[in-house]
Amino acid sequence: MESSIVANTIAAIAVVIMVLGLAWVFYPAWLVAMAPETKWTILRNNEDDSNEAKSATTAEHKIVLSLVIPAYNEEERIPIMLQSAHDFLQSTQGIEVLDKLNQVGLKHNHGDQENDKRTISVEWIVVDDGSVDKTCEVVTKVMKSIQSKNYLWKIVSLEKNCGKGAAIKTGMSIAKGHYSLMVDADGATDFGPGLQKLVDNLFSVHNDGGANNRNMIAVFGSRAHLQGESTAKRSLVRSFLMWAFHFFVRILVSSTIQDTQCGFKLFDQQAARLIFGNLHLQRWAFDTEVVCLCHLLQVTMLEVAVPWQEIEGSKLSTSKFALAMASITMLRDMICVRLCYTLRLWTASSSSLQPQSNSKRKSS
Repeated sequence: MESSIVANTIAAIAVVIMVLGLAWVFYPAWLVAMAPETKWTILRNNEDDSNEAKSATTAEHKIVLSLVIPAYNEEERIPIMLQSAHDFLQSTQGIEVLDKLNQVGLKHNHGDQENDKRTISVEWIVVDDGSVDKTCEVVTKVMKSIQSKNYLWKIVSLEKNCGKGAAIKTGMSIAKGHYSLMVDADGATDFGPGLQKLVDNLFSVHNDGGANNRNMIAVFGSRAHLQGESTAKRSLVRSFLMWAFHFFVRILVSSTIQDTQCGFKLFDQQAARLIFGNLHLQRWAFDTEVVCLCHLLQVTMLEVAVPWQEIEGSKLSTSKFALAMASITMLRDMICVRLCYTLRLWTASSSSLQPQSNSKRKSS
């Protein structure tokens, strides 16, 4: 009798643990299901400014590149990043990179190469993820100071903090460029050399016939080449967490991409619309779902080493306990993503991402 009671107790405990474990694993999916629709407002838009600014939207101009920049309390770091990007785009090298990207876009079914004589333009989309500092004011000031007749820019504000994934999805939903570059506001990736490397590899792949001109493509900036240097500078605990994370990425997400988390990724227009139209995760682990979606939607992926450095002011705590908890949470999210797509709780639709209809426009 006593042995039967003990066995039943153990079985009951095992069932409770299993149920709690499944609830924990699928918690991100539950958050997605319960999350309200993301609401956003366009705070600033140079389409409403001077005639010179409006010229970037006329028939004589075309948007080759959209910069989608998520920002949360970035009043200190984002001005440096914006100025750096502007300086490069206005330089001889930057103009050459945009021209090369335009050539790839024309081959990628974005127009008639012989007859398309429109001026190349760049779209800037800064998505404020519910900041409580002066991020919007600072961005407005910087963008006015670096305005160009070939720039179209918007500051989009989410009504509340929803996460980096939600911010980028919102930006991609209104991006008009033939290509969209997701770029972090901290400027950790050296913008000019980074963009040049991504575009050069994209150009080479198309010219060498490594990708069908009709195929969707995503080019991932990568810090994988810095792992040896990083390991030498990190503690044993941090090095272990880094290697464990990469191991589980290979097992659960992709063996193709070594660095899923670098915030410097280039997508062609169709790939951006499909990937972010299907994106579920709203916070840190969304990058891993992006890679999963590339596989499911048959998007060609390239991984390119980019110059990168640590920038002070990270939103992620650097204590060993916080890093361990963040790593466990990321692992949980990766397992959840894999299970949701495997069990078809989530599916990758071939429908394009459409602009959200619940936005409000407020230009000042």
